[in-house]
Amino acid sequence: MIEDKFLPEGFKALIQAELGEKRAENLFSALCGEPETSLRINTRKRPAEPLYPDMTPVPWCDSGYYLPERPSFTSNPLLHAGVFYVQDASSMIYETIVKSISDGSPIAVCDLCAAPGGKTTAILNALPEGSVMLANEFTSSRASILKENLCKYGYPDVIVTNADTSRLSALDECFDIVAVDAPCSGEGMMRKDEAARSQWSEGLIRQCSRLQREILENAVAMVAPGGYLIYSTCTFNTLEDEDNAIWIADTFGLEPVDTGLEGKYGIAGEVKGETSCLRFMPGFTRGEGLFVAVFRKPNHTSGSRNLLKMIKKGKKGGKDKINPRLKAIARSWIDGDFDIISHEDRLLALTPATATLLGALPKGVRIMSAGVEIGEIKGNDLIPAHALAMSTAMADPFPKAELTQEEALRYLAKETIMLPEGTPKGFVTVTYRGFPLGFLKNLGNRANNLYPSDYRIRSISKGL
Repeated sequence: MIEDKFLPEGFKALIQAELGEKRAENLFSALCGEPETSLRINTRKRPAEPLYPDMTPVPWCDSGYYLPERPSFTSNPLLHAGVFYVQDASSMIYETIVKSISDGSPIAVCDLCAAPGGKTTAILNALPEGSVMLANEFTSSRASILKENLCKYGYPDVIVTNADTSRLSALDECFDIVAVDAPCSGEGMMRKDEAARSQWSEGLIRQCSRLQREILENAVAMVAPGGYLIYSTCTFNTLEDEDNAIWIADTFGLEPVDTGLEGKYGIAGEVKGETSCLRFMPGFTRGEGLFVAVFRKPNHTSGSRNLLKMIKKGKKGGKDKINPRLKAIARSWIDGDFDIISHEDRLLALTPATATLLGALPKGVRIMSAGVEIGEIKGNDLIPAHALAMSTAMADPFPKAELTQEEALRYLAKETIMLPEGTPKGFVTVTYRGFPLGFLKNLGNRANNLYPSDYRIRSISKGL
C-alpha cells in the first residue's frame, strides 16, 4: 500500500480539475490501495478444472477471473503451456469489444503496440477461426517478449514484427481492426508501479500525446473501409485520452462507436467532449486505469485492399526446394490448410491468409515469427520446434509423457527428466494436466530436454 503523499501533487491537481473533487478523491484513495490479481483463460486451451480455488468472474469478460491473492504464477506449469495469461481485468475489455464488432467471419487484425501481448491475446480469444493477426512492437527487447507470449498462446495465424508504425502504414486499408494501445504517461499504473509515480510530469504527458498522434495517424491509414480502430491508454488525463479521441474523429472522419458498456460494472464514460469512450478507474471498477475509444472508418468505394480479399485461392507461398521426405514429415505434424515453406534452416507452416500478409509486409520490416515454426532441419533430420508443441494446430504425432508438477517445473527449468520405462525412443511431447509443455528426445538411457533456453524458468518453487 502506498501513502497518498507519494502521488505527485501536479497529478492530483490535474485530475481534480478534470474529474471533479469527489471522484478524484475516490480515485486517489484507490490508487493508494492494493491492486487486484486477475487472469484470463486461453479459450482455445480451456482447462477442464478451475486453475485456482476461489476464482470469481470478471463481469465484462467471459474468460477473465479475479483471484483473492496473488499466487506464484511462475510455479504453475499451465502458465508456460499458454493455458492462461496473467492480465489486469480492465484490459480484458479488448476481448469483449472485438467480439461485439466482429460478425463471426474471418478477419484481419493488427495490434500496432502489442508487447508484452496481453491485449493481443485478449483479441485472439475473440477472433473467429481463420482470422489473421499482425502483432507489432517497436522496441526490440519487448518484441522478443511478445514473440514468446504469442508462441505460448498457440494461435497459428500470427505474424510478429519489430518495426516503426510509419513503415507498417504502407499496408494501406488492409485490416478490419487496428488496435493501438499507445505508449502513455502511465497514470493508471500508479498503485502497482513506482516508476509511474516517480516519472510523472506534465512534460511527459505532452510528449506522449504527440507520439500517440503519430502512431494513430499511421494506424488510421491501415484500417479498411468499414473497419474499426481501437485506441487505448493506461492513463487518466484528457490530453492523452478524450482530446486524442476528439482529434481522431475530427481529423480523419472516423465515427465513434458506442460499445454499450458505459455505466455498467462501474465503467465511466467521457469526461470531456461528446466522443463515446470508456474509462476504467480504481475505486469505481475492479482493475487498473484504462481509457478505451472505438471508431469505425466510413465505408467508401475507393478500392479497398482489405487483406483477406487479397488472398488468391490455390496460390501457395514459398519457392524454396524442400527435401520431399522432410516436407512430408512436417506436414504430418500439423493439421489444417497450411503450406510448408523453408526459411533459412527452418520449416514454417503458413495458411493462405498468413502467407498473404507475410507477402504484403513492406521491405525493411523485421519479422520475428510467422505462422507456425514446425522444426529445424539438421542434416537429414527435422527437429520439432517448441512453437509446434504450443500451437493449437499440432496434429498429435508424437508419444506423450505426462509429468507431475515437480517434474514439469524441472523440465521448464531445462533440467534432466527421467521418462517412464517403455517410453518409445525419439521425440516425445511432455504434458502437464494434458497440455503440451514442449519436447524431449528420448535416447533410451537418457532424454535430451529440448525446452528453449531463453524461456527457461530461473527458480523452482513447489506449490501453486
